[in-house]
Amino acid sequence: MSMQQMTQPASSQAGIERAQQQAQVVRRLHTNNTIAIGVLWAITVIVTVLFIAIIVYLLIQGAPALLSLGFYGTGATGIAAELFNTFYILILTEVILFPISLGAAIYLFEYAHQGPLVTIIHFAAETLAGVPSIVLGLFGFAAFAVYGGFGISRLAGALTLLCLNFPQALRLFEAALESVPGDLREGSLALGASKWHAIRTVVLPSALPGLVTGLILTAGKITGEAAALLFTMGLFNPANVFTLNPLIASDTLTTRLYFLKGPGAGSSSLSFSQESILAAGIAAVLILILLIINISARSIGRLIERRLTAA
Repeated sequence: MSMQQMTQPASSQAGIERAQQQAQVVRRLHTNNTIAIGVLWAITVIVTVLFIAIIVYLLIQGAPALLSLGFYGTGATGIAAELFNTFYILILTEVILFPISLGAAIYLFEYAHQGPLVTIIHFAAETLAGVPSIVLGLFGFAAFAVYGGFGISRLAGALTLLCLNFPQALRLFEAALESVPGDLREGSLALGASKWHAIRTVVLPSALPGLVTGLILTAGKITGEAAALLFTMGLFNPANVFTLNPLIASDTLTTRLYFLKGPGAGSSSLSFSQESILAAGIAAVLILILLIINISARSIGRLIERRLTAA
């Protein structure tokens, strides 16, 4: 038997072994992938079920209050003042937050040289985002209520919420500007437009869906905030609460809920059952408001994007 005839079976056996090893590796990878997908699906289902269960539980608990007309009035068991204050502080904060955050995002993304300065600013913003809201509440009390001379007021609360939500708004607005294709900027500049004119007429309209989404998402965080407002807006309403005066103290839905379930439990003119029903109703209203805000963020962003794309 020649040497060539002897080596052929050996090489064939080695090829078979390599094919078997590769098949084993493929089966092992497929098994691991199946297990990983199963674990991720299980986690997703558990989180989704818990989320839905919490929402349903709060809505069921708050149903008696939601179905009561007195719940929406100005009486002891009503939330008219708190509902007004919640939307007032939301609008006031967004009016201050939006231009400042958008201006900062435009400067950092469109004008600033991407170097150490931008890195430091982003690091400072991320650090601020990690500060607990109650600490920012104490800062807001010292900076705006005491040294700023605004006292315990809506304006002090709005400025504190500005500090709290600025990092998130900056990040979202920068992402919206980054999503605009660079060809649009280059085309505008090639036609002789100035940089600011190109940003104002081309970039910002193209980034509008992301900007609106960012605005609404920050609105959800503002609506659900309580700790930062305890020290800056107070827990009680004056007689003239239904006014646009930003220099008066007032409470919101979240701070009223905190008071009912915290230091104010049992100290009001309401019975324990009335306080429980009122607190459950406020929690249900907050859940509904936050759901509407988050659904609106997605729906409005998609609607604007479709209209811009169609145009």
